[in-house]
Amino acid sequence: MQAVILAAGKGLRLRPLTDTIPKALVDICGQPLIFHILTSLPDDVTEIFIVVGYLKEQIMQMVGDAWNEKPVQYILQDPLDGTGSALHLVKNDLHGKFLVVNGDDLYDKKDLECLVVHDHALLVSATKNPVAASALEDRDGNFIGLESYAPDQEVKLRVCGAYILDERYFRYTLATVNVHNKIEYSLPHTIVEMTADLKIKIEHADNWQPVGTHEELSKIRMNCLQ
Repeated sequence: MQAVILAAGKGLRLRPLTDTIPKALVDICGQPLIFHILTSLPDDVTEIFIVVGYLKEQIMQMVGDAWNEKPVQYILQDPLDGTGSALHLVKNDLHGKFLVVNGDDLYDKKDLECLVVHDHALLVSATKNPVAASALEDRDGNFIGLESYAPDQEVKLRVCGAYILDERYFRYTLATVNVHNKIEYSLPHTIVEMTADLKIKIEHADNWQPVGTHEELSKIRMNCLQ
């Protein structure tokens, strides 16, 4: 199975830390974040693609052309116009079922192993914090859409940026979202379009941590010391 890591972004919320390094190389417990992501990939993964953009040379130099004897290829995203279009850049290299993960999240290998047993699925994490888009789940554990705004104190399902998809994803028109007054092409919103034709299972993460803000990073680093 192939895996795609989306690691092209600038990590604006982690400035000034990311002024000189890409967010995928932020130190987590003595190792770059992307090393933790690579380690969390299921053993079934035999080939890895990393979508790079901002300060790409640093990631390419750090990871190299193989990880644990698994070949690594790099795909350049320019412009940086969203996760949906980032995945489309790998379209001609992917075949069958593949795993997609964000390059700014910490995943548990067991969670990803549960994810890859399905034909189509996404990983979620329950939260009471406000989220921009909360996943909706039906009684059978299927993903059926996104709630555009989820207020504080209500248990919502935050999308963790980990997905199992196959080549059928590329048949759908990329969904657009407005991010800081700029149009981007969204991977999870495109998956919403797929639910009209396919069952997309939901898996609940036991151990997932986003690394997108200084607050999140500080929390993770505190856990390293415990």
